[in-house]
Amino acid sequence: MTSLDKSYFKNPPDSFRGVPFWSINDKLDAEEIRRQVRLLKSAGYGGAFFHAREGLITPYLSKEWLDIFASAIKEGKNTGFNVWIYDENRWPSGFAGGLVPALGPKYRAKGLVLIPDSKVYGGPEIIARFRCTLDKYGMPVAYEPAKEGEEGSKYLFLTFVASVASNGRVWYDGFSYVDLLNSEAVKTFIKLGYEPYLKFREEFGKQIPGAFTDEPNVSVTPHLERRTNIPPRGHQYPIYSIPWTDKLPEIFRERRGYNLLEKLPELFFNVGDYRKTRLDFWRTFTELFTESFTKQIYEWCDKYGLKFTGHLLAEETLLSQIHTAGAMMPNYEYMHIPGIDQLGYRIWYLLLTAKQVASVASQLGKDRVLCETYGGTGNYPSFSDRKWIADFLLAMGVNLFTHHLVPYSMRGRRKRDYGLNFHWSQPWWRYNRLIEDYLARLNYILSQGSRVVEILVIHPMVGAWCSYTPINESEVKKLDGLFRKLLEKLVELGIDFELGDELLLAKYADITDSGFKVGRQVYRVVLVPSTPCILNSTLNLLERYVSKGGRIIFIEPTPNLVDGYRNEKLIHLIEKSVRFRIEDLTLESLLDKPIIKLESEGIGKILYHMRRVDNQLVLFIINTSREEKFRVKIGVRGEWCVEEWDPFTGEIREMGATLKEEMTWLDTTLYPIGSHLFVLKPGKPTSPKPENALTEERVYGSWRLKLLDNNVLVVDFCELSANNIDYGLLSTY
Repeated sequence: MTSLDKSYFKNPPDSFRGVPFWSINDKLDAEEIRRQVRLLKSAGYGGAFFHAREGLITPYLSKEWLDIFASAIKEGKNTGFNVWIYDENRWPSGFAGGLVPALGPKYRAKGLVLIPDSKVYGGPEIIARFRCTLDKYGMPVAYEPAKEGEEGSKYLFLTFVASVASNGRVWYDGFSYVDLLNSEAVKTFIKLGYEPYLKFREEFGKQIPGAFTDEPNVSVTPHLERRTNIPPRGHQYPIYSIPWTDKLPEIFRERRGYNLLEKLPELFFNVGDYRKTRLDFWRTFTELFTESFTKQIYEWCDKYGLKFTGHLLAEETLLSQIHTAGAMMPNYEYMHIPGIDQLGYRIWYLLLTAKQVASVASQLGKDRVLCETYGGTGNYPSFSDRKWIADFLLAMGVNLFTHHLVPYSMRGRRKRDYGLNFHWSQPWWRYNRLIEDYLARLNYILSQGSRVVEILVIHPMVGAWCSYTPINESEVKKLDGLFRKLLEKLVELGIDFELGDELLLAKYADITDSGFKVGRQVYRVVLVPSTPCILNSTLNLLERYVSKGGRIIFIEPTPNLVDGYRNEKLIHLIEKSVRFRIEDLTLESLLDKPIIKLESEGIGKILYHMRRVDNQLVLFIINTSREEKFRVKIGVRGEWCVEEWDPFTGEIREMGATLKEEMTWLDTTLYPIGSHLFVLKPGKPTSPKPENALTEERVYGSWRLKLLDNNVLVVDFCELSANNIDYGLLSTY
């Protein structure tokens, strides 16, 4: 759609409405499923993810399960309500309710475990042994291969064990998590977890729009529950681990050109070419995770007309991404609707998370960005709380909300499943459509056209890779802090920006006469943050951009490594480029004649999202403060007629503005948790009109209360004593 449709804004299509998690969590009944479809439709939702969760009694993926799924689809067709696939029994995705790890050790999660000691261990799981020379502080400075049985106090001996996660974990239905770096394991997951839904293939892309994957990861935690007896109890040194898979050494040699097994100490200690080795390892790991899991499922969904969506685990910091997937942004290339997760009464912790996913979507032309929203907020959020969280996400670039969650049943403990519970028992349920209509209108308009952004910030994930060791994570944490400080500074200056992942830049970036192009986005300024290292492919792009007169700004301290080695070309480029400390940045130092400029005491608490739709501009601006109101002047370069579109009502009104210094200026007030949506069309603005003033008036007197529903007694806890036996505290399951 190339132009804005006012009728769509007034009455958004169902595809722009929320798609909550529908917690399928009990013995299922077809008529009850059909009833709940009607209830969800009436509350303003456009569909739901059919999500097996704790409490489920009907066997997962059984004939009965699929029959119930068919009932939901049939009722959805009658009511205009979509039913989406959720690809796992609970989460994280990948184990197919225990069916995948049940097939054997090669499918189970693996870790490379480092055992430091004063001797070398033996055993079939051991893949490498080393003897390290120590400095006066007891730290390794050099290493060489060791033989089984070697020992001695002069050296530190390193034994590397390829460990397999043990079975018996209740959460994984008696088994373990799976090896998502193993493409065969993921292929098996697709066969066991996705292919049962092929019986509904005629509805794929229609009544069944897509499939959700939830928190797939390659975390080191399961690896510590290993099958090995090495070392024995009482071992004096800490044990460390990183993700692993059987074919990793072979794949590493193919891609990087050398033997990883000969370099293993460099992944943990600052010896040898450790920067280079770590960069190569984590790059290979990230590529392998992306190709094995995300890309493989994306291609299966694409083949059958499903939209692949969902989110990964621990998206919010450089360090957390290393722990779970290597990096987030490369995975979003292989999601039709890339997504993230929002938890609790928090928004600003998502600054990096949201910018990562929205940037890739913007660059690669993905019109929708999903967020699993409101999880862990309990049952207390008001509509204003929900608006506050959603407005932040909309300003970041989210335009599809997955509400956490709608319980099929609230029997016993089911009612305490990381709510908010979006349920017909809630006193506000009859009014739920009010805020769902608001979100649907914004989802529609903020998914049209393309985002207007002038600054690209290079993502420092490569620098984090070459710095990371599980023995000491402080260097990555410091890098995290510096990057966070930079992003917050840009927000403080009222500057929108997008992020450039270096692996994606190597595939999609180019230098054109109009600027630094990444996919469909073009930027005027490239900002290189504090990071020790960049890729050679990135350096080549930066050099080409400078040669065409492009503006590059380096943030101090500047990088000095390229592909893990010191590089004179980079040092020369930095010397002739503009450099700033974060605290010295200003709007003027970054952008000459910015397309948008804010003047307000609230800059830093005010966010905006600007889009170009055909020859029009859309501007959504919000106040993230829950206490303060701000007067704000908004300048947009050029001459524009201005309309305000009201997402609560769907109404549209003309708004006055003034022309000054080649910019159209709007003057408005942002109340606490307030927002405005403006549409700008080419032409001279009309004169400003007096703004409707809001005044505070205290309401005195007593309230009249009416009971809306029958009262209930909630049994939170139950203790049982019978036949002189005290059974203690029981579950209210």
